Amino acid sequence: MSKLAPGLLLAAPPLGDPNFDKSVVLLASHGDEGAFGWVLNGKHLMTLSDLLSRAEIVENSEVAGSVRIGGPVSQEQVWLVYPSKFRFEDVEGQFEVYPGITATASRKVLELIAEGNVPEPLICLAGYAGWGPDQLEDEIRRGSWLPTDVDPQIVFEVSPEQCWHRAYERVGTTPMAFTTRTVGSA
Repeated sequence: MSKLAPGLLLAAPPLGDPNFDKSVVLLASHGDEGAFGWVLNGKHLMTLSDLLSRAEIVENSEVAGSVRIGGPVSQEQVWLVYPSKFRFEDVEGQFEVYPGITATASRKVLELIAEGNVPEPLICLAGYAGWGPDQLEDEIRRGSWLPTDVDPQIVFEVSPEQCWHRAYERVGTTPMAFTTRTVGSA
């Protein structure tokens, strides 16, 4: 199977895993050692102000924003995803997931955000989604995921509540197209 990252993974209904029900995953890496990405439309966890306070960066912050669950792995780690044009100079740990989309788990970036340097838009995600070697490929073969290319509009401009449906519309199908398939058939 060809490399899937960068890409989007659209969960097929019913996936049977509450961590990924109706999810859209931004897949950042995929290779022989497995795959890694973030659920873009995970459940709301806390406000960005709450995160900055809990991380002891600043108390009583007025920074607007929401932190969502980015996956079931390492939810104590927060990832920030934002347009690359807002990349912070001289801050290590930022990487371009896809042209125009940067991600980081850097505490320094959180500190800069607390000072008012907030990229627009900013996606804050607690945790990530990870797959071991061949695990994601097996899930795709079983019909659990529909892989597609990255669309920055889906990533940044569509609300989390509409993300799954809009991502399916973008590829010209519906989630219901998966419910009529027999598991294991191509």
